[in-house]
Amino acid sequence: MYKILIADDEDIIRRGLAGMVSQHPKLEVAALAEDGEIALEEAAKTRPDLMLVDINMPFVDGFAFIKEAKQLLPDAEIIIVTGYDDFAFAQKALQLGVADYLLKPIMEEPFFAVLDKAISRLDDRAMSRRYMDWLTQQLERNRPSLLNDFFRRWLRGSMDRLEIEDRMKYLDIQIPLPYWVTVLHLRNDPSQKASITDWEPELLLYGCDNIVQEVFAPYCPVLTFQTEDSALAMISEVLPQDRWEKLAHELVTPIEGHLLLKVELVQRKGVSLSEFPEVVEQAMQEYKAHQRYSDMVTEAIRIIDRRWGNSDFSLQAAADALYVTPQYLSRVFHQETGDTFGSYLTGKRMKEAIRLLQDQHLKMYEIAQRTGYSSQHYFSSAFKRALGISPVEYRKNILEQGGTK
Repeated sequence: MYKILIADDEDIIRRGLAGMVSQHPKLEVAALAEDGEIALEEAAKTRPDLMLVDINMPFVDGFAFIKEAKQLLPDAEIIIVTGYDDFAFAQKALQLGVADYLLKPIMEEPFFAVLDKAISRLDDRAMSRRYMDWLTQQLERNRPSLLNDFFRRWLRGSMDRLEIEDRMKYLDIQIPLPYWVTVLHLRNDPSQKASITDWEPELLLYGCDNIVQEVFAPYCPVLTFQTEDSALAMISEVLPQDRWEKLAHELVTPIEGHLLLKVELVQRKGVSLSEFPEVVEQAMQEYKAHQRYSDMVTEAIRIIDRRWGNSDFSLQAAADALYVTPQYLSRVFHQETGDTFGSYLTGKRMKEAIRLLQDQHLKMYEIAQRTGYSSQHYFSSAFKRALGISPVEYRKNILEQGGTK
């Protein structure tokens, strides 16, 4: 049933129109109005689907009513009732969005013919809305698999830039700049009897995805997809280090607690969409490298990845977190990775320093703080030891070479 509003300043015409409308099986009278002002109030209150409006009404005439009613109810059908058989009037009415008009005296046959055409248009719009709602539901239901397919094709390089942009628009994918790609991997926990092989891979990642969505919600939006290596990738905005550490703890704790597996997060930062496949590949390659290591060294690398930006982070802090001595951690770390704990940590910090030095607006003390050094002097000394050149000289070279290094 569609609701109809009838507005006419003549009582006998209002009642006559209402009587004829009551004969129609798909219409019910929602309101009667004797002038344009009352008609607008009733339209706002009852929100009719169709309106029969006399062009000559007191206070607010038919044309003024149409303008305001169209703003209030843009999808409503409006039919003008008039005694003026005038082409100029009809033309003006149509310009205002009137669906049709009837001439007084109103006869039943043309009256119902006009109503049926208006109802047919309402039916078409209702059907279109239902179809769009259904499509939206289907898209939402299939969104995870569509996202997986999109990102996997992007990473394989099987789409050009325009296709990527079209797919992102269709799937309403918004990637902030800069962004983090965080890859979540699961591995067996030696202290638990549970094993990854006890789970169906897709079901396992589905459960992790639900936890990811819940944990990220208070912090920032997150996009997720499953990589072809059966890992869960997360795309989010770049958060301050302290907020990320809190988020990571809130994420890892329930997954490890519920699944009895160990969680490893590998994170890489991207600044443009063009480098997205490379950023994901770097994160995946780092994880694959970690798979060669023991659980303790893998956990140590994971701690470094989370805390390298803190100036108070050290070998001692990592050893304390792993409940081993610094000497033991240092020896095993070097045996397995071929690198010392300190040089591995410095390498992480230098990579970020090199990236930050591209930004000419950042002060040296700001870069020092962001890369985990307590002072600019300490940062400059570490940078020169690692690269053989001071950060000031490095930035100068960047300027001389046109902004690239």
